[in-house]
Amino acid sequence: MHKWEGIEAFVQVATHQSFSRAARALGVSNSHVSKQVASLERHLDARLLTRTTRKVGLTETGQAFFLRCQDILNTLEEAEQAVIDLQEKPRGRLRVSLAGAFGEEFITPAAVSFMRDNPGLHIELNFDNKLVDLVSDGFDIAIRAGILEDSSLIGRRICNRKLVTCASASYIDRYGQPESVNSLVNHHCLIGTLDSWRFQDGQRHFDMRLRGNWRSNNGRALAHAAIGGLGIVQLPDFYVRDALDRGLLVPVLEDFNPTDTGVWAVYPHNRHLSAKVRMFVSHLAEQLAGG
Repeated sequence: MHKWEGIEAFVQVATHQSFSRAARALGVSNSHVSKQVASLERHLDARLLTRTTRKVGLTETGQAFFLRCQDILNTLEEAEQAVIDLQEKPRGRLRVSLAGAFGEEFITPAAVSFMRDNPGLHIELNFDNKLVDLVSDGFDIAIRAGILEDSSLIGRRICNRKLVTCASASYIDRYGQPESVNSLVNHHCLIGTLDSWRFQDGQRHFDMRLRGNWRSNNGRALAHAAIGGLGIVQLPDFYVRDALDRGLLVPVLEDFNPTDTGVWAVYPHNRHLSAKVRMFVSHLAEQLAGG
């Protein structure tokens, strides 16, 4: 083994604090990672990691070595990417974090067409409702909806995200139509992942915390509940567009629809903006134009 061959394995283990997660990230076996790290420690004649049955940590020497190795690998990655960028067509792995029906319905078809035009890419779409850490989890880009507040990320708005508040005609016939945002406290509200809905009053945007008799972290389940007359719902328009067109749902509080939300492609400040990321984001914006 070349004397520095185990550096990437060591950095992955230190980052994930796990040999098994490091192996998955590298696409190799646990034993391969373990052997490479052990060989590196023998070469350095130093213990870099502390190992228990539950956790892997860094020794003081390992922490210092880890920081240097991170810088080295980042520099090598940027040098490699600079060469790839000069070849016009993006190549290599593109890892994208996304979630929900919007990702399935809009981002996935755009990713398919992008890969079809760039067969040298290996695209990985990871659907997960949790908010991932792009750097430590090894993602090039994430698709996030709503209001971008994380200052550690750079974001490009790839399309609008229209929030619609609506209910079925049967619900409105039974309970009446809310005349103001404040009157929602007297209605049955169908609540999603968040406890608050977004509204606009003139130039002011605000969130209103609501309680309801139906809760789900799935937009389609919320839309079905609204169509079934269970209450009022606020959802991105793509969940309810068809039901609105067919008259199964009726918009309410239209004068208070927010205008400050969107769908964003985000990536870390310290990540070299490679051709594959730059071109993929531009492709998404083009495909979703007018959305």
